[in-house]
Amino acid sequence: MPVVAAGASTLDRQAAASRRRALVRPVASLLLLAALAAVLPLGLRAVNAFTATGKQPESYLPSAFAPGPRRPFVGSAVEGLRNVNPAYLVIGDSMAGTRVDHRYLAKLTGRLVVPIYEPASASAYWYLAYKNWVVASGIRPRAVIFYFRDWMLTDPMFRLNPQHLDRVALQREPELDRIVAQHAQGTFFRVHAWLRDAYQYDRVRAWLLPLLERAPVALAASRPKARRELLDRMNNEIFNLEGLREMAAADIGEADLERLDFDRNLPRSVLPELLKLARENSTRLAFIRVQRRPEGNRPPRQSPELQEYTRKLKQYLEANGAYFHDEWGDPELPLSIYRDGDHIRRDKEKHTTELLVRRNPGLFQ
Repeated sequence: MPVVAAGASTLDRQAAASRRRALVRPVASLLLLAALAAVLPLGLRAVNAFTATGKQPESYLPSAFAPGPRRPFVGSAVEGLRNVNPAYLVIGDSMAGTRVDHRYLAKLTGRLVVPIYEPASASAYWYLAYKNWVVASGIRPRAVIFYFRDWMLTDPMFRLNPQHLDRVALQREPELDRIVAQHAQGTFFRVHAWLRDAYQYDRVRAWLLPLLERAPVALAASRPKARRELLDRMNNEIFNLEGLREMAAADIGEADLERLDFDRNLPRSVLPELLKLARENSTRLAFIRVQRRPEGNRPPRQSPELQEYTRKLKQYLEANGAYFHDEWGDPELPLSIYRDGDHIRRDKEKHTTELLVRRNPGLFQ
């Protein structure tokens, strides 16, 4: 009997060991597969080293832009501001450019005014221009005036255009990149940043995407000349301007509810950084909210959400030492002085410049 028991015990141990081996093998295989999946893409770093993109500098906003050639930073603007030392600066897109005649404003105030207008720019550009040009110059203007529409101050992703930002961006813009990453990649943006640095997938995308885009044309036409002709025909006949959707007169539409969530969007915007820089450099910032194009002889309707957003924005700016003025509802801004969209007619720029001074006496005293 003991011999049988011993034999049975040995068989049980062998069966248990066999079951453990059966469990270990798939787990080990899975771990090996996971390790290979993590390690093999690192080989792309070696491929990148031999491509043109591998030799190009990284973007100052790696969360948004792949590596590529950059336009030069306009450092001469810093020296220019230092030399002229203006009392007022006006920063904005075409809203500021069609509302403020800076020479006439200088005549009205008796002080030098410098405009920093960039068409189709937005808050990211304005933040970098203020930081890297105005603050870097060391000047202390009486006020820096920003013109904006509705929600633009709390949406750094709007018009995030590298061709514009190159002119005002340094080699690294960590604060702006952190803000952009929060929008582009959500809560785990730091994990995305680590993966990007480890695998350089943005550099891979920079050389791989053009190959993939050219592949269908290469299959359709074998000879280089035929490929060029096919691309020209596609661009001229299929994707010409007449085939694209029409653009609205105003280049930004009504705000959606997500953009009007002030409490959510404020920490993910450049606005706190702007105000922080202003405090550190003892400069007053002023924000002029543009009245959108009137409807008939009345200002356009504002949704309750937009009104609440504006109320919170005004409260936040004034609590942080900034000046706020809302053009909305001004009887001296009728439809007759507007041209396309929200732009003001050229022959009415002096009128809106005078209006700026009259409506904001505390800003120009």
